[in-house]
Amino acid sequence: MLKSARYERKTLTEVAQQELRQAITGGTFRPGSQLPTEAELCEMLGVSRTVVREALRVLEDDGLVARRYGVGTFVRNHPILKNLNFNFGITEMIELAGLKPGTSHLAVEQENADQEKAEQLRVALETPLVTVERVRTAHGRPVVSSLDTLSESLIQRAALDPRLLLSESIYNLLQTSLGEVIEYGTARLLPVAAPPHIAEKLKLPPNALTLFITQTDYTSGDEPLVYSREYHLPDAFDFVVWRRGPTRLRGSSNDGAQ
Repeated sequence: MLKSARYERKTLTEVAQQELRQAITGGTFRPGSQLPTEAELCEMLGVSRTVVREALRVLEDDGLVARRYGVGTFVRNHPILKNLNFNFGITEMIELAGLKPGTSHLAVEQENADQEKAEQLRVALETPLVTVERVRTAHGRPVVSSLDTLSESLIQRAALDPRLLLSESIYNLLQTSLGEVIEYGTARLLPVAAPPHIAEKLKLPPNALTLFITQTDYTSGDEPLVYSREYHLPDAFDFVVWRRGPTRLRGSSNDGAQ
C-alpha cells in the first residue's frame, strides 16, 4: 500500500513520485497494469491532484508509466529503461527495472593514455590509466559490456578494491571513497556491430548489432573523471529521451502545428 506523503522532509511531489516509483519497481503495480485514478491516488497519498499529476509526469519522463489521455495511466511493460536525460549507473538502471543486477566478467587492466583517452580525460599522452572491463547481467542475462577508464592516480587515491566492482557502481565508489560526485556526463550513441570478443561476452552471434555509448563524466568543476564505452544489448533496453519544443516562432498564429 502507498503511505501518505505529508510526513516526509521532502516536497510532496518528490515523496509522491518516490512512493509510486517504489510501488512500480517493487511489483505492487505490475507491468502493463493500470494505476488507480488520479482521485484514488490523491486519497492514497494524501495530496492534491496537482501533486499527483506532477508526480505522474516525472514517472512518465523516466519511462516508467504511459499516460493515455481519456483512458488512464499504465505501467509500461518494461525492458530495462535507460532514461538518457538522467545520468545513473547500470546497476541502478537494472534495479529500476525490478531485475537483479550482477557481474559475469570483471577485469582491471593498466594502460597508458592514447590520443582518444588523453583527450577525453584531459591528461597527457602516456599518462598511466586503469580500465575496468565488466559484463553486467540482469537476472543472469548479459546485457551490457562496459569499459570504464580512470586515471591511475585517482584509483590509488581511492584505494579502490576492484572486487567491490562486482556489486558496486563506479559512481558510488568514487563518492564514498573520494567524495567525488559526478555532476553530469556527455554521451554519444551509435549503432555498432559487436566486435568478436564483445559478441562472445554478450552471447551474441557474430556481427550482431549493439547500441554503443561513449560517455565522459565530469565533476561540478568540469573535471573529467571517467571515460566509458558501453555495448548495450538493444532488445534488453528501452531508451527514453525527453525532448522540448519546438519553440513557437515570433509572430506566428495560435493555430496548431501543421
